[in-house]
Amino acid sequence: MGFTAARSLLIDALLSGRFQHEERRDLERKNLLAVGDVSAEFVIGLLKACRGNQYKASPYHFDARILCHEFKPVSAGQAWYVKAYFLSSDAVFISVHR
Repeated sequence: MGFTAARSLLIDALLSGRFQHEERRDLERKNLLAVGDVSAEFVIGLLKACRGNQYKASPYHFDARILCHEFKPVSAGQAWYVKAYFLSSDAVFISVHR
């Protein structure tokens, strides 16, 4: 799966509410979507602003069978980082932060 497909699937998951968040120690700092500091609509805007050269995919370090998608868009002059993977039709967000 490449940039366009991954971005489209993430946007669809956000629009339909089919997303969850990976538990982590520093959730308040590393996943602003999970703690409510940014909305799903805001993350959709970030994904729409992202270009192909601001994306990469790599195997997930906990399970190499899962492909992680990393987006590094710039919005309002600030660099953002969005990292997620898919489990069935749900998206799982690992990171959403500046």
